[in-house]
Amino acid sequence: MKPRRMRHIVSVLVLLIAVSLWAQSGASYYFQQGNQAYRNGRYEVALDWYRKIIDAGYESPELYYNMGNCYFKLNRIGPAILYYEKARRLKPDDPEIRFNLQLANSRVIDRIELPPQFFLFQWWEAVKHFFTISQLTTLTAVSYVLTMTLLTLYLFLRYHHWRRWLIGLLIVTTVSTVTFSGLLVLNVHEQRNRIEGVVLSPSVTVRSAPDENSTDVFVLHEGVKLRLDEQRGEWVKISLPDGKSGWMRQEHLGLI
Repeated sequence: MKPRRMRHIVSVLVLLIAVSLWAQSGASYYFQQGNQAYRNGRYEVALDWYRKIIDAGYESPELYYNMGNCYFKLNRIGPAILYYEKARRLKPDDPEIRFNLQLANSRVIDRIELPPQFFLFQWWEAVKHFFTISQLTTLTAVSYVLTMTLLTLYLFLRYHHWRRWLIGLLIVTTVSTVTFSGLLVLNVHEQRNRIEGVVLSPSVTVRSAPDENSTDVFVLHEGVKLRLDEQRGEWVKISLPDGKSGWMRQEHLGLI
């Protein structure tokens, strides 16, 4: 490689690193300013600082959690739940996020009761979502490495007594690998294909079709979490955990 070309590549890399560091320092400054405004009770100002971080292309569970707290202090339950849900998506095991989300959900007007479910389906849902995606990724990797290690030992060890023990352990680790990887695939597929949102408007009428002149089906209030099944222009078809469904304008929703 010619020296001039090499210097050009190095210059570009240095420039990219400098821009990245500058952007990160800017996001850190915005976050600190937002936190200071929050401590001073200036929640709208804090939100303005936090939005600058999002506009810069950054996200974090701490950022979304703080935004949820700001909206909760402003008694805007819909946006508070939206950002708590965003924070939980990035950090599902955090107890503070879960607690504040439950607290915000207790302020929601609508109480959606789940229909009775066959106990085997309940058991399967509990098993499927017992671990988070990050935990399943770790468990799959660890069990796979153990399986490969045990298989290598089995192939090279000549002692019959040890080989019998290794066969038993291999069966356990292989079943674990298949189980964890299967649950991981199911959860990733479900997450990618499930689009969820939160009602942000104080109240919104759900209609039978994507038309203002269609029949009113039911009314939802801010903070309700729902699933988005279809979109037609400015309208989205939504469904609730109790089986109800209908159409509403997307402007009333915030996507998780």
